[in-house]
Amino acid sequence: MADAQVLVVGAGPTGMTAAIELKRLGMNVRVIDKSDHMARYSQALVVQARTLEQLQRYGMAEETIAHGREINEAKFYSDGKLIVDFKLDHMDGRYPFALFIPQSETEKLLNRCMESLGVKTERGVELGEIKQDPHLQVTLRHPGGRTEEIAPRWVVGADGAHSTVREKLGVPFEGCGVGLSFFLGDCEVEGPDVPDNELSIHVHHGDVLFLARLSDRIVRVIVATHEQQAHEKREVTIDDLQRAVDRMGVHAKIKSAEWLTPFHVNDRQAKHYRIGNVFLAGDACHIHSPVGGQGMNTGMQDAANLGWKIAAVARGASDTLLDSYEEERGEVGRALLRFTERGLKLATTTNPVLEKVRNVFAPLLAMLDPVQHRAVGFISETAIDYRSSPIVRDYGGDGQLRAGDRIPDLPVRGSRQTSLLDGWTVPRHRAFALNLDQDDVQSMRADLPDVDVVAVATADLEYEGRRLFGDDGKMFVLRPDGYVGFRSPMGFRVELLEYARREGLA
Repeated sequence: MADAQVLVVGAGPTGMTAAIELKRLGMNVRVIDKSDHMARYSQALVVQARTLEQLQRYGMAEETIAHGREINEAKFYSDGKLIVDFKLDHMDGRYPFALFIPQSETEKLLNRCMESLGVKTERGVELGEIKQDPHLQVTLRHPGGRTEEIAPRWVVGADGAHSTVREKLGVPFEGCGVGLSFFLGDCEVEGPDVPDNELSIHVHHGDVLFLARLSDRIVRVIVATHEQQAHEKREVTIDDLQRAVDRMGVHAKIKSAEWLTPFHVNDRQAKHYRIGNVFLAGDACHIHSPVGGQGMNTGMQDAANLGWKIAAVARGASDTLLDSYEEERGEVGRALLRFTERGLKLATTTNPVLEKVRNVFAPLLAMLDPVQHRAVGFISETAIDYRSSPIVRDYGGDGQLRAGDRIPDLPVRGSRQTSLLDGWTVPRHRAFALNLDQDDVQSMRADLPDVDVVAVATADLEYEGRRLFGDDGKMFVLRPDGYVGFRSPMGFRVELLEYARREGLA
């Protein structure tokens, strides 16, 4: 088999997303995985709104939603008393909810999309050696003992928390374990306190119970406890989960279980995401507690951030563009670890004074709209921005939207488009000529011949669109991952051309 431009190691959600992104951009990709099968259980549970926007670009968002369950609300209880109620519709965009769907189902849908593009996972194939001296040389071990030497231009390590790619390159995985026992089950549960289209989290003297309905019959149950469970020596049982339910005062009875397992939680981040022409993504570069349902989503967005940059460099853009992957996604990983660590500590505190402070002040803060919007924006990952990135360019203008921000798919009136991102399924940049006359629009199209330039008038936008974009004439360039890379008034043509050259657009 001829050497691929990119070797993806690991065929979980992150690895398959990387392959989809790269193949859609015209790259020659190989995907290997040492496992002989996809996920059989529902490890990761939540697909967040930002990830659904990503799947919209692949043309598979609606199909994914049809296989899951929309969750509109998250409720937090302390000793049976509701203290925080977050409405998940406090976000702008097409998907104002979280989608509960088993990881096994998510992987099936991603695999179908990937294979439709002509990429099939080579299963039972392991990474042997990987060297960069000076060019990449990779040894693969096939079933039966056969070895293969290949020389891809890039490698994406999406091979999980115990990443062989990371270990072979000696990248430190910094952090520590969380001193709690965790166990979960996908169970048949009955009772008046079993949630329907919401997530419920119960805390009681440092223990946490998470309940979320996967289907009309099955409920995901997760327990975090300070009690030291000898799970390494015995299997988790329904009784373990039921005791936790009873301690919380939750009126629910676990009838049966499809899957029960203990698991360990660490808060760790790779010291580097880029090592020469090798990149780490997903759990290979960041792991944390399941607070907020962020892990799989963050990995898939790592892949979206990286894919278009690799393709741009393959087209002739500067290799330094790839440095921004670690700069942008590394900061997202650090923020995520801070959030999950603090959130878990707040939920599992055994200090009675801190419990009381949490129970008194959390409801007061949660009543404030800015707090609701910020919390929902973080959890849905729609609030992630790259404003401080060295590759974005912002030359000013009115409106709240800045270079580095995500553009939501807002409605557009009086246009052939029904929304800003209508029809944006091709994996390339899109530009917006806002409130510009026809000559300026044509000038933008001449400067960006490989970019879809869309003329938009503020008068055609609803309130949120006007707030974001402002009323002045200006230019926006949207990156293939859905973030604004360039913003300026019309007079910055030289700067636009410089930006386009660096991105491989001109």
